[in-house]
Amino acid sequence: MRYTDGKVHDITIAYIGGGSRGWAWNLMTDLAKEESISGTVKLYDIDYDAAHDNEIIGNSLSMRQDVKGKWLYKACETLEESLKGADFVIISILPGTFDEMESDVHAPEKYGIYQSVGDTVGPGGIVRALRTIPMFVDIANAIKEYCPDAWVINYTNPMTLCVRTLYKIFPQIKAFGCCHEVFGTQKLLSRALQDVEGIDNVSREEIKINVLGNTLWCGS
Repeated sequence: MRYTDGKVHDITIAYIGGGSRGWAWNLMTDLAKEESISGTVKLYDIDYDAAHDNEIIGNSLSMRQDVKGKWLYKACETLEESLKGADFVIISILPGTFDEMESDVHAPEKYGIYQSVGDTVGPGGIVRALRTIPMFVDIANAIKEYCPDAWVINYTNPMTLCVRTLYKIFPQIKAFGCCHEVFGTQKLLSRALQDVEGIDNVSREEIKINVLGNTLWCGS
């Protein structure tokens, strides 16, 4: 990375799960709005075609005149290629398919166990962890080999187990987990202030939340 005029250039971000149509697009949108940072986003996904589609979308976005943040998006065929030289690593993957996710949530209902999501705790979280942890072992070993000094940001659930796995395999890793539900809670509280207390025009950003844990960090 290099710094000029108060801006940070030549940042390299490795995005594991870079074929995503949700999280990757959100990242592209956020980066497009911020003019103080720029660099390269290397997209890796087991579905290379999906990552390549996002490469096209991201670069098309960067070429727009109204976009402040200029980034080069590049799809990578291997995890090694994406991680080499990375300053930051973002992990956002879906182990299994939506059919497995449906089973995680609804199979326990046959036994009277109801879960709001089923991707973090309870039977659904345990089963999802069994699918996810082996992948995080491989990811941690790869980060250790190719970009040991990178900051690692995890969005994959079950959050605490995923982040704990990263530290178990690579104790020196600099990793933390982020949960988008914190932002949703801020919006909920802002609406509650209006409905319950009659306080209008409170934005999400005005509500300060500090959620800390041994392996989980969430906030704004």
